[in-house]
Amino acid sequence: MNKTIFRLIILVFLFTKVSGQKFDGYRYIIVEPLVYQNGSIDPFGVITTLQNSFSNYGFILIDRDTKKWSNELRIDQCPILDCQVQHNIGNSVFNPFKVTIVLRNCKNEIVFNTEQTAYNGFRTDGGNILKALSKCIDEITSFKYSYNSMRTPQIQLPTVENTNETEESIKSYLSSNKIDPIEGIYKSYQSDHVSYYKFGIIRKGDKFKAIILESDLKFWNQGEVKAIFEHSSMKDVYSVKWYKALKTSEETFGYLKNGGILSIEFSNPQTNEKKQDQFVKMFPTFDEVESQSKSNNAKASGSGFFLTTDGIIGTNAHVISGASKIEITISNELGNFNYKSKVLLVDNKNDVALIQIDDDKFKGLSSIPYGITENSDVGSKVFTIGYPLNNIMGTNYKVTDGIISSKSGIGDDLRYYQISVPLQPGNSGGPLFNKDGNIIGLTTSKLNGEAIGTQVENVNYAIKSSYLLNLFNMLPNSSKLTTNSEVSSKELQDQVKVLKNYVCLIRIY
Repeated sequence: MNKTIFRLIILVFLFTKVSGQKFDGYRYIIVEPLVYQNGSIDPFGVITTLQNSFSNYGFILIDRDTKKWSNELRIDQCPILDCQVQHNIGNSVFNPFKVTIVLRNCKNEIVFNTEQTAYNGFRTDGGNILKALSKCIDEITSFKYSYNSMRTPQIQLPTVENTNETEESIKSYLSSNKIDPIEGIYKSYQSDHVSYYKFGIIRKGDKFKAIILESDLKFWNQGEVKAIFEHSSMKDVYSVKWYKALKTSEETFGYLKNGGILSIEFSNPQTNEKKQDQFVKMFPTFDEVESQSKSNNAKASGSGFFLTTDGIIGTNAHVISGASKIEITISNELGNFNYKSKVLLVDNKNDVALIQIDDDKFKGLSSIPYGITENSDVGSKVFTIGYPLNNIMGTNYKVTDGIISSKSGIGDDLRYYQISVPLQPGNSGGPLFNKDGNIIGLTTSKLNGEAIGTQVENVNYAIKSSYLLNLFNMLPNSSKLTTNSEVSSKELQDQVKVLKNYVCLIRIY
């Protein structure tokens, strides 16, 4: 048998062995680095030679972290080959130089492998290595190659936990709860080595889960869990279960730096070299975190509500008593917004006060959806929206309802309504709404059973709105207040959805 026929038989055998997984179903190739025990990296130029050959053959070279291929990758396809090369250092006819090349697909299946040898004396300068490598390359390029996406092998990616979380729901959670330093919305620090991710980290049970909000990798969808974090024994150090690009998991560590940089450590499985990918916290912003931190040191807090679109707010006089600084927080579907405020007028005798937002960040309101009503009957249904015990119960608004029990307060004080609406510290200054959604008073106090020496239940008071109107009319050039409710025809739960946006948390310092 002559050499030509023998070579043809070998090629037919090899072509049959890779049948169904031909090279033309792959477009990209990753050539893994070659690192020696002494720390040197590819001193003979094996990887460079191999990369040049694959490039000339028609493949697009990428590294493992490059995101260039991500736009081509569909959930059922992976046009990538991973090339691993190994060689020995031969030194005799019985121990020739050997080069082995293995090509694997995304499912870690071997698509092609070959081993070639070379021997020419006792050279150790890499000449024989490159000679054996050249034989491997000749064997690979003996196959005709032209990329055809229709032949790209289908893959089944691992599944990860899926949630119903969105950016809006995560922002709402972050804005209305006392959060751990790691919680927030992050974006990947963009470089050539990191794909784009935007995810929100929130507490789920005793762990923290990073939930995908956006990604340039098409097979990562909103709501999927990208990583799971757990506290370690060290501050700002977390154990991490990280799901990589193709959704396989890796156990590693994460470090939170300066409260806003999340650094995740990864190892190259071939070189054991460690690197850190970084993610920048985008929400809450630094100003919001600083404000929240300061709010924990507030001397007191209460509730208030808007009277005008330019930021005049009604509340109780005792809420702002002794304040050197006043801060109000408005909460809505877009998040929490903090503004500096100033005192306009105070009526200590009747416990009402007017403050106004004094902050360039505040751009005003489009309208006020309720009016101020001065009369209401005993037995009428009423409700309040406020921020009771916000340092304990959280900064989200709370709703309680009841009826008007009496049109006078303690000792028949006609300035007050007695109400069965449950009140707690922090409700002071909040609006008392009637069933139509108009304001009839300001929630003010509850009867202290210990002070009068007997047990009482649900006896609470609201100052009538007329005393707030009197104070408002004392303002120079006071504008006309809204008289009609925009929510009178709605059910309570729908009224609250609108009215909550006009009730604010007041903190004093």
